[in-house]
Amino acid sequence: MVREAAEGAGAEDAVLTRAAQSGEVAALGVLLERHRAGMRAVALSVLGRAADVDDVLQDAALTALLRIGDVRDPAAVGAWLRMIVRNGSRSVLRYSALVLPVEELAAPSQDAGPEQWLERNAVRDWLWAALEELSPVLRMPLVLRYFTAEGASYELIALACGIPLGTVRSRLSQGRAKLAVALAATADAPHGDAGQRVRASRTEARRMLDAAREELARTTLAS
Repeated sequence: MVREAAEGAGAEDAVLTRAAQSGEVAALGVLLERHRAGMRAVALSVLGRAADVDDVLQDAALTALLRIGDVRDPAAVGAWLRMIVRNGSRSVLRYSALVLPVEELAAPSQDAGPEQWLERNAVRDWLWAALEELSPVLRMPLVLRYFTAEGASYELIALACGIPLGTVRSRLSQGRAKLAVALAATADAPHGDAGQRVRASRTEARRMLDAAREELARTTLAS
């Protein structure tokens, strides 16, 4: 009976995952809700406290939105979501220990990274329309962290944006929360082709990252 129930749940997850991969955002919302308890339990088991759990879950939801196309076994999407939460929780622990966080989220496949998936998925226009609802000081850290191929580290974001390292995490947290609100508010609105906005944002992000890397290299050599 238990095995049959698990197989049934896996089959439902598979249907929802395939729908989300085809651009049905509502299906992703159902998946996140189905696995919310398990994702929260993982965060609590790693962090040992509730203070950072909400931030980790928000981060995981955004990562799932960006990388749902990378799921190769739709029936096992729950394990994939929990892995994202586990990696995000470990990143928080590293930050708390004053160690620069290392991007440790599930690596996208070579031909389906965040940039490529956003380019070809229908949800791209909706996502970028919602991003434009954010103020520049919140939008750019999000773009640098989540919408570039390499996923900029907190240190690079701090250098690129000219803000303290501690402010990076605060702005990312605020940005994710406001983006969630903007996504909900614009879900049913018509969205124009975001291609030009995507290219402009990427160009600006790459320019800022290149400048930040040069500054970091100069600082390292000087020390």
